[in-house]
Amino acid sequence: MLSILISIAILLLLSPTTQSLTASSSTKDSALFALNLQCKVRPEIRDEWLKQIKEDQLCSRRDEPECLQFVLGQDVDDENAFYLFELYRNKEAFQHHGQTPHFQFYNDFVETSQPYVGEPKLFFYHPTEETDSTTKRPIHKDSFGLNVNLYPKASVLNDFLKVISENKKGTDTTEPLALQYTYGKATNAPGEPELDSDNKNMAFHFHEQYSGDNHGKEGFDAHASAPHFAAWEDFVTTDPFDKAPEVSFFHILEQ
Repeated sequence: MLSILISIAILLLLSPTTQSLTASSSTKDSALFALNLQCKVRPEIRDEWLKQIKEDQLCSRRDEPECLQFVLGQDVDDENAFYLFELYRNKEAFQHHGQTPHFQFYNDFVETSQPYVGEPKLFFYHPTEETDSTTKRPIHKDSFGLNVNLYPKASVLNDFLKVISENKKGTDTTEPLALQYTYGKATNAPGEPELDSDNKNMAFHFHEQYSGDNHGKEGFDAHASAPHFAAWEDFVTTDPFDKAPEVSFFHILEQ
């Protein structure tokens, strides 16, 4: 189960071998550390799972100074499909999260109740172009969220990064209904070596949030009509991906 995988990753991070690996990449380990998660929950245990994950969310935000963000969202079409976005000051803060009593309580619940349909999918990454790496971020209730996975070809990586950077800049500075545009290069789970440049480093993960009418969909529609997004759409027509983009839409749930 996912909780077991996370626990193993945390234990690996504590091992002497892993400590030597992380010491050699201290620059990256001091960077912001994020994860996107997607899962489907068995209908008969949905309410109890929501209770448990919201308790973990509440305690993480309240009791962990370096847990900067913890977002829970429900799929726009499937009430049993859910998404998480978590943001930590660095990998060490994520390691600390895995050692907290509230995470252990949630982990015990998952191991005992087996709430998931299939295996959850978990994506780790280092957010880039973030101007604030210390302030806790609020939960924007009744907003519209999306998590995205993109897989650019190595041959167009520079062009990809340029158009994405411009898209983020335009979103952050010109869209009043845009609440967040976070993206970064994929990385392995804590405790594993950083990915080689010709490997999974070609994956990039995104978390975005929008406000406005219709549970924030107004803000996303405005984003999709913006000039910087049009430049992104033009780029997409050039067949730039090794693998089809993966986009998930959800409504941010209140705590």
